Amino acid sequence: MRRFLVWYLPLTAAIVAAILFGAGFYSFLRGDIGSSVSAVAPTRVTASAPRQQIAPIILGDSLGRGAGDETGLGIGGRLVDELRKRNVNTKNIVNIAVNGARTRDLIQQLGSRNVQTLIAQSNVVIVSIGGNDLWGDNNWRNAPPSDPEAVMKDVLNHVEESVKIIRGANPSARIFVIGLYNPAIATPFGKILTPFVNRWNALLVERFGSDPNVVIVQTSDIFAYRDRLSFDRFHPNDEGYSLIARRIADAI
Repeated sequence: MRRFLVWYLPLTAAIVAAILFGAGFYSFLRGDIGSSVSAVAPTRVTASAPRQQIAPIILGDSLGRGAGDETGLGIGGRLVDELRKRNVNTKNIVNIAVNGARTRDLIQQLGSRNVQTLIAQSNVVIVSIGGNDLWGDNNWRNAPPSDPEAVMKDVLNHVEESVKIIRGANPSARIFVIGLYNPAIATPFGKILTPFVNRWNALLVERFGSDPNVVIVQTSDIFAYRDRLSFDRFHPNDEGYSLIARRIADAI
């Protein structure tokens, strides 16, 4: 018995282990075991917006976020209030806009499955983007670039890419792209900037004019004749946001 425990039992266990190891190693070499971690492709989100209710979402930059609005409502909150005043069944808005965002930031955000799911659950998508790309760094304050048209069209391509991603997540949602206004219209710099703001808004219309589900929301006239800027002299004040929201409501 002692010889069995000391010699035969360990020897038998070693032989069995060797056989199992050899079989496993052979299977490994043949590729019979295991599977690729990327074997299953990620599934696309499915549009699931309500049909009898407005389900809005807003994304983009600080204008979309509502910077400067003392009430904190911004475009999104004021749009909900406006629609409910008109007895339109409306859900609370989802606001995922980010202060300082540029078009590349938006494209990156839209790559998130969670964000695409939120878009799929909406039927009104509001996008405010482009201003920080064009003159967020005051690049145009002293003098415009040598080829402003090329700069604007490059930014416009990014906006179009964003719209395509949104459309991929929700083919039937109505997309509202906010046009730009000139916050410095009463200053010497404003006189330089106004033609480029007008051109940008025209390019938006040209690029998306053939898509019946994309609406360009013009805002430049709202700030051209009355001071509707907030204390920071850049973002809209309460009245400015209300008028933008009203224009979106009129088009829904």
